[in-house]
Amino acid sequence: MGFKTIKISLIATLFTSVAFGANDVSLNAVEVTANGSEQVDAIKVNVRNAGLVNDVMRDIPGVYIGGTNSLNQKVYIRGINDRGLNITIDGARQKGNAFHHSADLYLDPDIIKSVDVGLGVNSVVGNSGALGGSVSFKTVDASDLLEDGEVFGGKIKTGYSSNNKEWQQSLSLYGRVFDRLDILGYIGHRGYERGKGGNNTKIGGKGDNTNYMFKLGYDVTDYSKITFSTERMQTKGDFPFKAEWASGEQDLSDTKYWRDTHTVNFNLNSNDYVDLDINAYVTKHTARSGINAGVKTHGAKAINKTKFETGFVGHTLVYGVEMYQSKSFNNNDTSGVPNDKATSFSLFLEDQLRSGGFTLTPGIRYDHYALNTMGGKVVGTRRVMKRGKLVTEALSSKERVKYTWREFSPGVSLDYQFDMGLGLYASWAKVFRGPDPIESIRISKQVLETMTTNHDLKPETGDVYEFGTRYKTDISDNQSLSVIAKYFYNDYKNLIVEMANAGDLSVKRMNGGRAVVKGGEIALRYNMDTLGLGVSYSRARTDYKDKNANAGYGGVLAYSDSGDKYTLNAEYGIAPLHMLVGYNLIAFDKITTKNGSGTEFKKPGYAVSDIYATWTSDSGKYKGLEINVGVYNLFDKSYWSHSQRSAGRAGGGSIDYEPGRSVKASVSYKF
Repeated sequence: MGFKTIKISLIATLFTSVAFGANDVSLNAVEVTANGSEQVDAIKVNVRNAGLVNDVMRDIPGVYIGGTNSLNQKVYIRGINDRGLNITIDGARQKGNAFHHSADLYLDPDIIKSVDVGLGVNSVVGNSGALGGSVSFKTVDASDLLEDGEVFGGKIKTGYSSNNKEWQQSLSLYGRVFDRLDILGYIGHRGYERGKGGNNTKIGGKGDNTNYMFKLGYDVTDYSKITFSTERMQTKGDFPFKAEWASGEQDLSDTKYWRDTHTVNFNLNSNDYVDLDINAYVTKHTARSGINAGVKTHGAKAINKTKFETGFVGHTLVYGVEMYQSKSFNNNDTSGVPNDKATSFSLFLEDQLRSGGFTLTPGIRYDHYALNTMGGKVVGTRRVMKRGKLVTEALSSKERVKYTWREFSPGVSLDYQFDMGLGLYASWAKVFRGPDPIESIRISKQVLETMTTNHDLKPETGDVYEFGTRYKTDISDNQSLSVIAKYFYNDYKNLIVEMANAGDLSVKRMNGGRAVVKGGEIALRYNMDTLGLGVSYSRARTDYKDKNANAGYGGVLAYSDSGDKYTLNAEYGIAPLHMLVGYNLIAFDKITTKNGSGTEFKKPGYAVSDIYATWTSDSGKYKGLEINVGVYNLFDKSYWSHSQRSAGRAGGGSIDYEPGRSVKASVSYKF
């Protein structure tokens, strides 16, 4: 079956089903909700034999992600890359950039409990610095694994992937002490070779991933809990120095990247007036591959919910404070060059007013953002007062620059739910983002002496709009059909690009102008007994209102637009056998597009099929045993992700081909 045939079939299925409608949509353990968020649970991670974050998220509508190794997992949401998203792991922000050819999202899928993907910015709460959305990863703890009445347990797991000859092993031990104290210890390892694309091109790297995590949770009272967590995720081996251009016979470099994250979380839910979450963290990314640098971020956030009523209107006040500091560092000899450092402080308040089917949610956030950064070479003079006289002097050639911005960001959403199952909503919000510290590799004397200061730099701002509808109908006692459709229009101003000089590491931050990103997502689901069918469509297009030589590079925008994305999922549960079998399709339409500098990209369409099955036993002598098997890229398609940096560029560009056919299997046992 060719891609055009698949595309026509998908569109026919999609719009035939839209005529019937939906409310909340579940796509193979992806829960799509009207407020723009989508949740992935641990079941999907296990069933899909996920080895990379890519395996967990790539079929979510509105999300674009590629990369063939642990060093190149870049997430894009609605045309914005990871630098313009709010990405957290157990509440810890994943900020900064060590090296622009590598990503900074290092996470072992085996410990993921859930992923909450926020498509767009629909609320002022907790979205400081976000332009396109958010991704919140939560890791498993002892209470998730302990069964009723159990005080100690464990889980062992092993798995294999044929494409890159990857072996995976992990051990979890967990228990409950004194009826209030939960303890979890986890250790995981993956060893692998270079994989191959459908055209037999070598991809990725060869090495080892190790992950250590320890969690301790204490129930202070029946309605409050404090949790401590410490984790290290490490990738070590031989990888291309520029990991996003990882295909072919490139020279490999001895590489080590790791993330250390330490968190404290406190939850208190004592009554309608106090539903409090407090989070504090330190997270550090370190890279050692020709460079010895990284990013360290520490911060804290407190959010409380208060519920009350005034007459016939119900209120849920959501308010809080967040602060964090992110610092780029370079451990090489930089002759005393100070680190780049950004500090953010935010206050936010919103009120969810409900009456009948209406929900009106106004809100506002205040941000104070300061950046202490390398300024570099400054051209020109300034007038200063010396000994009572106004004199002209040359500006310092090694100036440091301190930027400070203060911004109010309001937002409002309106939602109405009809009794018949139809729902409509609309939202608007102001967004604000200050520039990140300079990537760590550029913290050097050479860059300091060749950079040019921009005293007129403005922060990134914009207006984001979203409109949507949802509908659900029960066709019969054992059948349901649901659909949700969204349209977004994001108007960004003063987008910052980092203009690099060819042949060296120097850079100048400048405002690249205005860009509009618009598009939408449609997702629907049909369920009948244990059969589930899901389909989705998503699209994002960027209109550069102001063009410059580096627009679309070195900033928050995707390098270039991706083609329209389609997904199809079918799952069937065989209850007597304790089995689930499934089929998944991800397809992209071909596209010819240009970035802000006018460079043309031609990206071919592709369709990739996966089949998978899982078997579990919850009783008898095999209780606790789980087996997952699957064949991924079933037809050994040769393709590359549309989210790549330069592939498809007119005149040529480096290509990182995605994996060809791979047989994956895993076996786990809980005791």
